[in-house]
Amino acid sequence: MKLDRKELKKTAKEAMRAARPSPYWVSLAMVAVMLALGVLSMSLDGSLTALRSMYAAALDGQMTYVEPRAVGGGMGWLLGVALEVMSLELTVGFVIYAVRVWRREKAGCGDLFDGFGVFFRSIWIQLLPSLLISLWSMVYVLPVTVLVTMTGQTWWLVIGLPLLIPTVMAALSYRLAVYIMLDNRNLSCWQCITLSREMMRGHRWESFVLDLSFLGWALLCAIPVAGFLLMIWITAYQQVVVAGYYDRLMTEFMRRNAPPVEPIPPTV
Repeated sequence: MKLDRKELKKTAKEAMRAARPSPYWVSLAMVAVMLALGVLSMSLDGSLTALRSMYAAALDGQMTYVEPRAVGGGMGWLLGVALEVMSLELTVGFVIYAVRVWRREKAGCGDLFDGFGVFFRSIWIQLLPSLLISLWSMVYVLPVTVLVTMTGQTWWLVIGLPLLIPTVMAALSYRLAVYIMLDNRNLSCWQCITLSREMMRGHRWESFVLDLSFLGWALLCAIPVAGFLLMIWITAYQQVVVAGYYDRLMTEFMRRNAPPVEPIPPTV
């Protein structure tokens, strides 16, 4: 199957225009909640206070590192972890919302909390691929770290960039695992990851180019104020496009792997 990006994006825009409430408002709610959770998490683990101290020192011409200290000790750290878990659940909820928009199903802000309905699975389906991708990144990190330490030359960081290719390929291979898990609750998270890797075989470059097609929009998001409003729309738009990409890959995968139909013998 060859991807027609223009047609895919056109269909995604049509689905978004037909959705009520507008995906823009749902995306705005998602971004606002995620930002609030992020600020609260940084406040509890001490990162926000540490950043403020380092920024104030930088204004005075001093470059100092301030160790973050969790508010309330261990309890503050636990609350910070709880907020991060909430962020993971909301991320899955936004995927659920995007898939429903693409499929022209009833969708709304309430979908953002549907990830809590598969609480542990939605956490594991995000953490396990992240762990695997981190392991693949060692292909770059370990040799480059050794070379920089031995030679003292930081340009190894740039020369070694091709070693990141396996990491990028792994990230692309596992990207559909969340979608598969949501459509197939009977499969384990590992089975979803394996199926994602099989579905993406031969489509990784195609998927990479699809992501690159949003680069121009991402650069425009750097514009103050207007960029933030654009980011809210792009967040929903890109997620719906990926949901459509998943749907089409799954349809093609099922067609190619469907068991052969036995011919019906003629009745005598």
